[in-house]
Amino acid sequence: MTINTQFDVRAQAYSSVILPLARQERSMLWETVFHKDKEGIKGKSFYQDQIGTWEMTPKTAVNMQTPKNDPNLSRTRVDMHTYHDARTIDRSLGLQSLSDPLSQSSVCIQSSVGIQYDKIIYAALGGTTYRGEAGGTSVSLPSGQKIAADFEAAGTNTGLTTAKIRHAAKILDAKGVPGYDRYFVASATAKEQLLGTQAPTSSDYNTVKALVNGDLNSWMGFRFIWLPDGIINKASNIADYYAYQKTGVIFGDLDGMFLREEERPDLSYSKQIYYEITAGAGRLEEAKVVQIKGDESVVVNDVK
Repeated sequence: MTINTQFDVRAQAYSSVILPLARQERSMLWETVFHKDKEGIKGKSFYQDQIGTWEMTPKTAVNMQTPKNDPNLSRTRVDMHTYHDARTIDRSLGLQSLSDPLSQSSVCIQSSVGIQYDKIIYAALGGTTYRGEAGGTSVSLPSGQKIAADFEAAGTNTGLTTAKIRHAAKILDAKGVPGYDRYFVASATAKEQLLGTQAPTSSDYNTVKALVNGDLNSWMGFRFIWLPDGIINKASNIADYYAYQKTGVIFGDLDGMFLREEERPDLSYSKQIYYEITAGAGRLEEAKVVQIKGDESVVVNDVK
């Protein structure tokens, strides 16, 4: 005869709420770039016209011929791409569950769309851009807008340092890039390296510490954004970070997000959540973007 005990009748308590796992909650780069008016977006690509700099010359004689200079116009093409996802919740399993996965669907969708937007914008910062009347001329970020991983000492790579940040600011300043709306995008590893390179006795230490702790919104003219893993491009531990001004990159999307929640009769009437976006981004001006290379394999111990 089986002997039952009080342990056999203990209640099993389960949560009636599903909590989201660790994730990026929303786009971190959405507000850092220029947005194309939706009225100007049609078809598979959109174009942004630009006007360049003008320069005066001395008038060296009376009644001299009037200058006849080109207005210095240009055009950038941005290609649109569509991204989508669908999640299906089985009807029978839903009836047997105390928690409702659909209750957290908006959190998951907001996170997914935000991450995709950030991937699009990040890729545009250092990617190939297309110029000309029909966007047929490809333009890469020039070497003068790049800071090497061994910037401080040839042959010796470093992570993110104050020297690299200062030099990025100098490159932008030298090109006459506006000092407002400047951003610096880097990784969590870069954030750790930056703090570790500063001795507690350094005048920069308290500023950097306040920056990485979130107590300071900007430093050296930049607002810093620390992207989570999965977005930053990295090859053989060399990661790409970017310093840029807001009007250096343009972003556009078609009608925001398309969302449908419906029953699927072909799948036993399970509930399906489908969402889709069509978006694209492009670099408008090389002078407003600086690429900074950082070696994320470099371990930085706190400077004494």
